[in-house]
Amino acid sequence: MNILVIDSEAYGVEYLLWRADDDTVLARGTVTGIGGRTAILKHQVGAQATHQLVEEIPNCRSAIKWVITSVTDSKLGPLSDVSQINAVGHRVAHGASKYTEPAMITPEVLDDIADFADFAPRHNPFNLQGIKAAKSLLPDVPHVAVFDTSYYVTLAPRAFLYGLPYKYYSQYGVRKYGFHGPSHRYASERACFLAGIPFEEARIISIHLGRGASVTATAGGKCIETSMGFSPLEGLVMETRSGDVDPEAIIYIMSKEELSLRTLSDVLHRRSGILGLSGLGDFAEVVASAEQGDERARNALEVFAHSVRKYLGAFLLELGGLDILVFTAFMAAVSYTHLTLPTKA
Repeated sequence: MNILVIDSEAYGVEYLLWRADDDTVLARGTVTGIGGRTAILKHQVGAQATHQLVEEIPNCRSAIKWVITSVTDSKLGPLSDVSQINAVGHRVAHGASKYTEPAMITPEVLDDIADFADFAPRHNPFNLQGIKAAKSLLPDVPHVAVFDTSYYVTLAPRAFLYGLPYKYYSQYGVRKYGFHGPSHRYASERACFLAGIPFEEARIISIHLGRGASVTATAGGKCIETSMGFSPLEGLVMETRSGDVDPEAIIYIMSKEELSLRTLSDVLHRRSGILGLSGLGDFAEVVASAEQGDERARNALEVFAHSVRKYLGAFLLELGGLDILVFTAFMAAVSYTHLTLPTKA
């Protein structure tokens, strides 16, 4: 069974073609620059070298059509025909408290994803575009939504409630939801398998270090705490997101700069974090600059590492001990070397 996994985001589309029968990744890649004359497809089949193609891609539907064409291309793709795609999985950022498991995509699910865009305006609308595009291009196969938030439905009220007037939770759903759930769950279960420890018996801290970064604590096969909150903005310092900031500091900056809510949101999501501190957007470039003595780059790394250690220590206390520590996502390898974690818990 061949499953095409799609993650449609504001910056582009990520995809992976997976053969479930033997757990083999057949192809993976990204499409960036959608809406311009120079959209770029980076496409890798198995362990082969990555192919890079450039084309004018006006919208999300065209991008996903490009993906499907690539994975079924006689020269570039591992499949010979579109009929060999048996199912499509879609990453969806927000399922609120309603979706506790992956869901077959129906008109009701589509409506819910649209409704939950109030919670995730930078994610759900783009996820929805990708789903609608893929369903129109592959109408005869099942499409399944996998929600980032579903792993965190086991959080206790003490972990998900904020110290705000209760009506904001009861009336508007303002609470911690958590994100990166599929990544944390898979990495934790896989680590337990490799270590020979039953997932349901392990105390695990998983650290997802990608463009967005988060820490999750799992015990007894259930998530008990996570660093991201109402939105993916809370928690660790990230590539372009601020992470935890005193709300009064935000009010102060808004007053001094006379910022609109839209501009402030852009500052916190896209111009802060490692980029804001160092002036450098690429993590590897920040590391290289820090090693060459750049003070801003070095400070950015230290702030980043400090935020990871702080959450790691807090979650260690919540768990009452630790059996497995997991690092995952594309920045994990380069980030780990700069965390200077203690050798003993």
